Amino acid sequence: MARRSSGLKAAIKVAKAIDRASKNAERERQRRIKAHEREQRAAIRRAEQAERARIRAEKQAIKDEVEYAKELYQDRVEERRITKEEIINEYMR
Repeated sequence: MARRSSGLKAAIKVAKAIDRASKNAERERQRRIKAHEREQRAAIRRAEQAERARIRAEKQAIKDEVEYAKELYQDRVEERRITKEEIINEYMR
């Protein structure tokens, strides 16, 4: 006759399965946490890069304005020089 099992083996199998599932769930939770942290760091990095780009753009805009003002000034100086020469030439005639 076959012996009947006491159910201990089945209980051990169930306990091991529960333990494996628990470990897998913990690993998956840790992976999700790390992925979330990576996403946060990437978002911070993108924000910092955007801020640096904005600052560079502002600095470039200021440089462009200064350069444009210099060109306008040089144009006015040249116009005054021409006008001055014309007046001097008229007076000398």
